[in-house]
Amino acid sequence: MSAVEIHTTRDLGAAVRHARAKRGLTQSQLAQQAGVSRDWLVRLEHGHPRLELRLVLDTVAAVGLTLLTEDRDAELQDETEVAWNEVFGSLGGNQPADGKSSEDG
Repeated sequence: MSAVEIHTTRDLGAAVRHARAKRGLTQSQLAQQAGVSRDWLVRLEHGHPRLELRLVLDTVAAVGLTLLTEDRDAELQDETEVAWNEVFGSLGGNQPADGKSSEDG
């Protein structure tokens, strides 16, 4: 599956349903792998807006998907990199890829 923008809970549910079908899994099989009930998985696939995030993430991982975030404001990202370099550049350090210092964990 190529990258898909997720804007709503229905979008996420459709992506999970598509990935499940692509892998030839039944709802019961995926639910068992994710540690959720089949009824819960049905709610996720239909875009129910009030599901526990931890279970959503577990299910997304169980079906083989990865959720990524992207900063849509490239200018803000560039300003952050400039500020990082101004503060820490003279120390010879590079900004970590995740934007956290090693002390953030």
